[in-house]
Amino acid sequence: MQVLVVDNLSPFTSDILNCLGRLGVRYILQKYSEVSDSDFAACDKEILSGRRRNSKEVNVANSRIIRDSNSCDKPLLGICYGAEIIALTLSGSIRRMPAHMQGNIAVLVSDQNQLTGEKKSISVYESHGYCVARLPASFRSLASSQYCEHEIFANGKIYGTQFHPEKSGSDGLALLQNFANL
Repeated sequence: MQVLVVDNLSPFTSDILNCLGRLGVRYILQKYSEVSDSDFAACDKEILSGRRRNSKEVNVANSRIIRDSNSCDKPLLGICYGAEIIALTLSGSIRRMPAHMQGNIAVLVSDQNQLTGEKKSISVYESHGYCVARLPASFRSLASSQYCEHEIFANGKIYGTQFHPEKSGSDGLALLQNFANL
C-alpha cells in the first residue's frame, strides 16, 4: 500500500509526512503541479494537503485528482483546503467564516464512520478562514463543531476533514491510520 500526498504548499505538509512515517505508511510526495498519471497509478490512496493561498493553478490540479479518484473509486482524503476543493469540484459550496479559526476544538461525530470508528467526539486542530457550506449531492456529513457543520464528510471512499488531522495529536493520528487501512 502506498499513499500519494499532494503538497498544495501547506505549512503542515511535513506534519502529514511525519504522521505517515510514524504509522509505517509508504508514501510518494508530489507538489500539486507535478502529479503525473504514473504517480496516480502507483498509489492506492491520495491525500490532498491544505494550502497557504488561493490559486487557480492549485484548484485546477486538485480538481483533476478529485475527479480521477472519484471515477476510479480510489480512497481520497482532503484536509482543510483539500476538503473545500472536494466540495467545490463535486458541486458543493464553501463560505468565508466570520473570523479565521485557529486552535484546538472538539468535533462531535454524528454518524459512525471508518475514519473515527466508534468515537463520539474527537479533539482536532483547525486553521482556516473558509468552511464547507453545502455538501455535494451524494455526500453525507459525519461530524460537526460549533464552527463548521461539516467537519468530516464522505461519499464512498472520498473523505474531507475541515481540520488538520496531522496537527491533532492522537485523535488525528488514529484518523490517518484508519484512512491508511481503508
